[in-house]
Amino acid sequence: MRFKVLFLLALILLAGCAPKPAATPAAAPISAIVAATVHALPSCTPPPTYTPYPTPTPFPLASLFCEYDFCIGHPADTPLFDARPAENPSGYNNGMLAAYRKDIFLLVLWQSSNGSDDPQFMLDLVMDDEADTRSGSMEIDLYGDLTVFSVPIETSASEILPVGRAAAWICGDRAFGWKVYAPQKEIASSALEEAVSRFSCK
Repeated sequence: MRFKVLFLLALILLAGCAPKPAATPAAAPISAIVAATVHALPSCTPPPTYTPYPTPTPFPLASLFCEYDFCIGHPADTPLFDARPAENPSGYNNGMLAAYRKDIFLLVLWQSSNGSDDPQFMLDLVMDDEADTRSGSMEIDLYGDLTVFSVPIETSASEILPVGRAAAWICGDRAFGWKVYAPQKEIASSALEEAVSRFSCK
């Protein structure tokens, strides 16, 4: 009996030490495919870093008149309107705009420059021969690419708006004339600055 028990234990031990079966030819390619597949799996791409960009500032449209292929600034609450009669309105080649409130009056004229690069003839057009007189010397200022000729004026057209400024410039193929009546010279100068510093044309 003791001999049988020892014999069974010897068989169990020999079975545990037996060599493992070799991989079958069919199993080898599967393991290789699995390894290759695992190796080819994409790794996680790190998220892109955030680059802050400045918030774009919208082009300010308040106090800006844009029509007839040009833009011009004007004081707040003083919108420019077409001052030509309805049967002959302003257009690209020539026109007239005006604006009025109790403390300011504006006038803008334009026409073809006919190839001229001297806009001073527009001062004669924008000024009223009977009411406006020059009260100072001509000034020439550069606003970007815009050369502006301007002169301070006095006027008898309005008792509450006795002073002002007249200006002229060339842009593209057109000549522009501009005039303001105001209660004070400083207001007139400020209105001109606002008009020409925001002026552009096609």
